[in-house]
Amino acid sequence: MSLFYEDVGDGPPVVLVHGWPLSHRFWEPQIGPLVAAGRRVVCYDRRGFGCSSRPWHGYDLDTFTADLAALVESLGLTGLALVGFSTGCAEAVRYAAASGRVARLVLGSPALFADPLAHELRAASLRHRIPMLDDLLLRFFAVEGLSALDEPTRQYLLRHAADASATATAESLTAWGTADPRADLARVTVPTLVIQGAGDAFVPLEDGGTRVTRAIAGSSLVTIPAAPHAAALTHAEQWNELVLEFLAR
Repeated sequence: MSLFYEDVGDGPPVVLVHGWPLSHRFWEPQIGPLVAAGRRVVCYDRRGFGCSSRPWHGYDLDTFTADLAALVESLGLTGLALVGFSTGCAEAVRYAAASGRVARLVLGSPALFADPLAHELRAASLRHRIPMLDDLLLRFFAVEGLSALDEPTRQYLLRHAADASATATAESLTAWGTADPRADLARVTVPTLVIQGAGDAFVPLEDGGTRVTRAIAGSSLVTIPAAPHAAALTHAEQWNELVLEFLAR
């Protein structure tokens, strides 16, 4: 089992964790500004996605978190800022709660709590994976039914999502569909910023950022007006500004 990762820049480390069903390419708008701000940026593909290995098993939260821990430890990273997106926030939260290597935590559009939608998506993935992904990536970037992302970029992300392991695409959803992050959230003690698009059509604000912020003591929530679930991409300038300001405190 091997994880593909990119390691660029110099300075305090930032580790980026993408969400289902994407890859490290989701973070393209963040890498340059973080490096320009004097950060070392590590972004990787979760198992089964992008260029990482595609084992048949291991698409559960414990294994995803172990993968993250192994990468961080192999690179000798300490005092890092850990940034998660959507379902990728799950291992970011668990690792931050258990590891002394994390100094700051950023959760973008967190999809942490069990949602019946996960079971629906899994069933759809097993029957007709590509149409399901196409519809999903419409919702990721939609605000009130209108896309906030240009179609060529959406198709670019769809191609990478479609190229992921079919097993990983389906089985990763079991972890989300059965999630109970309350214990992990209660153990997070590092400064935490939660960012979510006010127009998120995938995870409602009350089930995402609001609920997570209530569960992490001392955390703060910032919403980006008229932004979708994938606000880090569609509203990258605002998103990056919020993150860089938080990391500089």
